[in-house]
Amino acid sequence: MAIDRPRPARRNLRSGLVLLLVIGSTALIGWGGLAAWQAVTGNNGSSFGTGGVHMQNVATITYPSSAAPVTCTDLTSPGGCGAIFSVAGAAPGFSAPVGTVEITNTGTLPTTFTLSLGSAVTTGQGTTLCGDLTLSIVDANGVTVYSGALTGLTTTANLDSSLSSPTWNQSDSNTFTFSLALPGSQSSDQDSTCTADFTWTQTQA
Repeated sequence: MAIDRPRPARRNLRSGLVLLLVIGSTALIGWGGLAAWQAVTGNNGSSFGTGGVHMQNVATITYPSSAAPVTCTDLTSPGGCGAIFSVAGAAPGFSAPVGTVEITNTGTLPTTFTLSLGSAVTTGQGTTLCGDLTLSIVDANGVTVYSGALTGLTTTANLDSSLSSPTWNQSDSNTFTFSLALPGSQSSDQDSTCTADFTWTQTQA
């Protein structure tokens, strides 16, 4: 003869098991939350800068004798670079190298250079001297940059550095020799002076 266990006891046992499972699941979830590890890295101090376009100009008068070089830069004295030549008492038939200019790329960016005549003005008794003077410009590589009437110099093509490249990297330089000639015997050139201004233009390559 079988003896039945009271039903309330079975219900209590089942309720107890369910309660234990709930508590166990909650404990596992909580433990997993506490074990969430992390790692962190940072990228700090990122920056963006620009380069600069700058030049140095050293002019030296070489006729009738060499004078002290005059050095300027586009930052310190862009309008105060020295004269390239200073000739006095010349006569028809004059022809000689009269001065040099050394140009250097002192900036951080590759650049190109051109040369142009800013102005050429004749003063004194005559009126035609600037137009009658012949100008020749030769670089240190022996390349003729310009040859013709002084007043005919407009803007040269891109000048080469001493490395024979039209692109000048930082510290690249070249020296340009200026020569003047006064051919013929123009009476209108007597007792007059030609004053010329030259401009070197540097452009980012």
